[in-house]
Amino acid sequence: MTEESGNTLATRRGMMGMAGAVAGGLAVSQMAAGSASAATGTTGSTTTRTISLTQAQRLAEAAIRYVRAHPKLPPMYVLVIDSAGEAKASLRMDNNSSAAAALVPQKAHTARTYRAATADLASNIKDPGQIASHVASGASLLAGGRPIFENSQFIGALAVGGGTPAQDDEVARAALAAL
Repeated sequence: MTEESGNTLATRRGMMGMAGAVAGGLAVSQMAAGSASAATGTTGSTTTRTISLTQAQRLAEAAIRYVRAHPKLPPMYVLVIDSAGEAKASLRMDNNSSAAAALVPQKAHTARTYRAATADLASNIKDPGQIASHVASGASLLAGGRPIFENSQFIGALAVGGGTPAQDDEVARAALAAL
């Protein structure tokens, strides 16, 4: 704090510290409020639901368990994002391909954006111009990305990579069955 003409003014550092404390307190309160069901938040006057940390971890772990139970499947990378598109949980098995690290986030974001399985998008888009447009915008038309719904409401997306498109989608579907 500084003194100026008898008035006490907050310094920029002090104000930033106070803002950080408030933000930290909000983050802690959100973590403490976490549960096994989808989390809720407000954006303006709209209430949005998103996948909880518990659900996201359960999905990622279910995918890895499925791969381990099926020895013919290669090591996989699993990413779960929330309804806002932020990473919520991820697991990457040893010896997973380096290409998966680049492709899986695109699959997750595509499934989130279109609220559809990337395999379904790929099978429905045949026009080379549409394919080029989607790919240029960063969308993935590779199987393995799937939206996550709870009680018919979108709460996030899951993506899996490391095998063939059919293997990736198989693991994603198996993980979603665990939710």
